[in-house]
Formats: sequence, structure tokens, C-alpha cells
Amino acid sequence: MTWIKMSADKGFNMAQDPVRCSLCPEVVVIHCGSCQVNLCAQCLSTHIDRNKSLKHEIVPYTSQLVKPEAEIEKCQDHPKQQCDLFCQDCSVPICSRCLTGNHKRHGAVDLEEICETTRSTVKEDLEELRKFRKEYEKVVGESKEELAKYTEESDKERDSLKELGKQWHQMIDKVIDKVGKDMDEIIQSDTKCLQDNTEEIQSALQDVKDSIKANEDILQDDRFTRLLSYASKNDAFRIIPSRPAIKTAKIVPVNVKEGDIIPKLIHFQRSIRTKLPGYSLNRTGDVSSISTKSLLPEPELIATVKTNCKQLKGICHNEDDRVWIYGTDEILREVDITGTVQNCITAISKNSQKDIAKNKMGEIVYSHLSDECVNIVREGKISKLLDLSGWIPFGVTFNADDDLMVCMRREDYQESKVGIFSQGKLKKEIQFDETGKPLFSASRNNMYIKENANKDICVSDWNACAVIVLKSSGELRFRYTGNLSRSFKQFYPHGIVTDNYCRILVVDRKNDCLHVIDSNGKFLTYITCSLQDPYVMSIDPDENLWVGEYDTGCVKVIKYLEC
Repeated sequence: MTWIKMSADKGFNMAQDPVRCSLCPEVVVIHCGSCQVNLCAQCLSTHIDRNKSLKHEIVPYTSQLVKPEAEIEKCQDHPKQQCDLFCQDCSVPICSRCLTGNHKRHGAVDLEEICETTRSTVKEDLEELRKFRKEYEKVVGESKEELAKYTEESDKERDSLKELGKQWHQMIDKVIDKVGKDMDEIIQSDTKCLQDNTEEIQSALQDVKDSIKANEDILQDDRFTRLLSYASKNDAFRIIPSRPAIKTAKIVPVNVKEGDIIPKLIHFQRSIRTKLPGYSLNRTGDVSSISTKSLLPEPELIATVKTNCKQLKGICHNEDDRVWIYGTDEILREVDITGTVQNCITAISKNSQKDIAKNKMGEIVYSHLSDECVNIVREGKISKLLDLSGWIPFGVTFNADDDLMVCMRREDYQESKVGIFSQGKLKKEIQFDETGKPLFSASRNNMYIKENANKDICVSDWNACAVIVLKSSGELRFRYTGNLSRSFKQFYPHGIVTDNYCRILVVDRKNDCLHVIDSNGKFLTYITCSLQDPYVMSIDPDENLWVGEYDTGCVKVIKYLEC
């Protein structure tokens, strides 16, 4: 649906009404093609400083750059009214009268504001997409190189197999020749044995024949002298000579299956498939790993940890299955998933500690209301890290650079801001938007803070009933004010965390649930898991949530991502 129509039939009288700078009343002289903004010479540096993450295309201004006047579309339900709001539940533009009709109790934001926010997001996305294109082109090139390398190495392996086959054939031919020679020798020996035996028996046979002839001659001869000289040879012929019984030499093949031969001849190692982890490019061009896990349709309550902590107010994941917690009993406890206390530190703070965080060195810091400072625990000893005289610290966290980020309210509760500290020194303050308006509410209520994986700064502001998301430069990206169509009570955000996929998770204490939104503020889902008065939460390396309940003192461990 088109929400804003562009009227192209309206002329422009440049002589009578000169085009003004988008940031001040001066006459425009240059144009930023990337941001579609008209500027005077004085405001150029201001515009670039406010949008350092973008690549600006600065050109001289000409009348051809003037865009047609925007005509706001009329409300569908109230045709006489112009659309000035955007319904977050129905994703349609509406007018203010709609809030008492079809869009009653729906979340609504200023239409112009959301259009500007979206336009800014589109511009940023465009710049990022150009970076993505270069990165994808690089990855495609690397993939093609990997394919070519794999093909080359596979061809070499095929050639190696063929060469090995030739060697096997030569080996088998040699074995056959040797067996053939052995067989020839055996056959020759057996043949000679049989031949010699045959000749021996033939010789005896001839002797028998000769004896028969001699006896026949004697019987025919009448002379008695031959009879008297006769000597019988029958006893000599009575024993028939022995004969060798030789069976023909045969080739007896070994009953070996093909599958049994291959392991004896060669070991075939299959290819190994693994996945290179994906990675994320943030707006500064830095690379970080990402989680590709999807949200579970039904989050699972893994454990309920009973801590015996009175009115649990702070939680910070330590290592493995351990967290640091504290409550109104002024004791910092390190507990594991069974609820067993592994470490304990007494923090005398007159019940004024507000939040807790851990740096890369494993040192714990916590905000101290009455002393207007942030304390640090080093080697079991507590010392003052930051002196914030005149300002009361609330939420604390460490960013990717291990800088300490602190939410602060002035001691008279008339102003609020975020301070970023490096090694105990103020590095940056964030308090106002581009128009000079305060980014945060002025109140006594809690504020919590976390840095997202894309470097965004996420602040939950109880009194503002909103999560304020800022760029690392401090520029406002968007405000998330809840999903009122599904809530029974007003959205009051409390503890906040972010995951590896840039999702933002925030405690909704009044409605006993957690809100999950994406990096652009889009509502994704609720997490309930029988939560009772949730107050703060932390996330462990396995991306399980540890949610601290104020009244019960319990910590509920929740699995919300698919494996």
C-alpha cells in the first residue's frame, strides 16, 4: 500500500521561494545524493558528522534535484482526516481518530517519524548492501578457488589410484609367474616320478615275458639237462612293484570377497565435510561470528534455580553454568545452576546497588546509588572505579571494546544520559537527539543498557515505557514501545540482553514476560515460561537465558533457540 503520494503536477517558483537548507534557514547550495538532503555550505560538516557511517555523494545543488511535493494520503476510515500515525499492530497508516475506533489499544507512532526512521534505515541498508556485495564477491571468489583446488586435488588422487592399479597388476603378474614356475617344477618332478615307475614296471614285465618264453622252450626241449638246470624266478615276480599315486597339482583360490581385499590393498579415506561458520559485518566493517539458530516455537524452561536471595535485583553471567546475583541483602553471590553458592562478597551499599556487569578480565562492577559511583571487585576487594558526583548510576555493561557503559540520572532526577568510560575516564556522553531533545526520560526509575552485536546501544527506560536503540555514534535509530495489542498492561521495560544474531530481549515486568525484537525494532515473539515478576536477565555462552525474579529470588534458565 502506498502511504505517501507524490504530486508531480505542482510547479515550483524558485525565484519567489528559494529552496532552504534542510538543517537551517540558509539557502541551499549543495546536495547530498546519498541522503537526499539539501544543505548550505555551513551545514555540510554537521551533516557528515551526524552520519559518519554513510558514504556521502556531495554535488552542487540544481533545480532538477527538487523533489515533487509530498501529498499525505487520506485516512481510509476517516476520509476527511489526513494520516498522521502508523499502527504497529496492523502495519497501516491511520489518523488520530482511529485510536478510538478500529485501532483502539493498538500501538501507534508518528507517521512522519517512522517514515524518516525507515528512510534512514533504507539508506544505511543500502550502504551495508554495497559492503555485503563486496564481501559476497570475495566469498564467491574464494569458493571458486576452493572448487578449482578440490577438482585439481581430486584429479591427482584419481591418477594416483590408476597408478596404484598398474602396480597391483604388475604385482599380481609377478605372483602368477612365480606360482606358475613353482607349478611347472612340481609337474616336472611328478611326471619324472611317474615315468621312472612306468619304466621300472615295464622292465619287470619284460622279465616276466622272458621267463615265460624260457619255460615254454624248456617244455618243448627233450633234453633232460635243461630241466635239471632250471631255477624258478616266480618268487621274484610274485611281488608287484609299488607305484606312486600322484594327484594333479591344482590352483586353489582363496575364498576372499572383494570387500575383504580392498582394506588389505588400500585404505580409502572419505572426504571430510565441515561448515565454515558464518560471520557478520557490522556498520564499521568489523567481522564477528553470528548465530544462525532460529527461535523455538515454544521456549523451554531448563531449570529453576532457588538462590535464597532477597528481592533479586541484578544478575551477570560468569562462566559455564554460574551467575553473579545480588539483592537487597547487600551480598554478591556466585551461584551455579543447582543454586549452590560458589563465592560470596559482602557489598555494603545501604541497599543502593542498581546493576552488575563483568569485564573481559572477569572483574565485577556494580552501580552504587547513594555514593554516586561505580565500584569494582578485584581479587575479592571492593574499590571505587568511577566517581559520578552529581549523577546517580543505574544500568551498567561492558561493550565489545571492554569500555564501561553507564546509564545515569542527575541527582535531582531532571536529566538522564549514557556515559561511556575507558579505563576510568569519560570517553563519550549520549544525552540528546539531533534536534536537541532528550533521548531518555527524567525520573527515579531504572534504566538498563546493553550493546548489540551490530554495535547498537540498547537502553531500556522504565519511565519512558520504551527501549531506545542508538547507533554507536549516539544517533537515535528507533524506539520500541511494546506490542500493546497482546499486553494486558502498559509496557514497562526492565532488564535487557542481546544475542549473537542481534536480537534484543527485554523484560516486561508488569506482564510477566520477555519481549523479543529484531535489530530494527520488529516484534518477534513473547517468552513466558511461568515467569513471576521478572526483573533482570543475562545470557550464557550457549545462548540460554537466565532470568532473575524479584519477589521469588529465583533464577529461571530458559532455552529459547533451536539447536
